[in-house]
Amino acid sequence: MRDYESHVFVCAGGDCKKRGARDTRKALKEELRSRGILGEARIDTVDCLGLCKHGPNVIVYDGDRPKGTWYLGLREDDVPEVAGQHLENGEPVERLAADRRPRKAKKTRK
Repeated sequence: MRDYESHVFVCAGGDCKKRGARDTRKALKEELRSRGILGEARIDTVDCLGLCKHGPNVIVYDGDRPKGTWYLGLREDDVPEVAGQHLENGEPVERLAADRRPRKAKKTRK
């Protein structure tokens, strides 16, 4: 099995597809290739990541962030910044990354 620095999942569900997921994925591969780092990141498509109304959606998993970094509504013209800052230099693009909210506390039974 090949080891990668990052694993990128691009949503290919209906809403993301309508909003340009295919072009975003293509731009991402081309950008990584032009930077000479295509072999350091695995890029896969998935059927649906949920949050459909925000698409195209992308999740980047890397060793330092096991929960992944979500990019909602990632456009083709955002790709160079994500490729350079996150995938090449290991720092998520905060202005594009989705905010995480804590889970609601479970109610305990008495």
